[in-house]
Amino acid sequence: MKGIIAEILVVALMLVLFASCGPRPQYKTAKGKKKLKYYNSVQYDRVDVADYKKIRN
Repeated sequence: MKGIIAEILVVALMLVLFASCGPRPQYKTAKGKKKLKYYNSVQYDRVDVADYKKIRN
């Protein structure tokens, strides 16, 4: 009985660890935040593109 419970706990622990190791979404990274700010300013504020420095991939 203890072996089955231990196996279930190990599998659950592995699932949690593997699920949390994925890549971060771009909007949560520093580069993604800069791009989002740039795109929002171009789309909504009508700011000229020359006002911002180039943001490269």
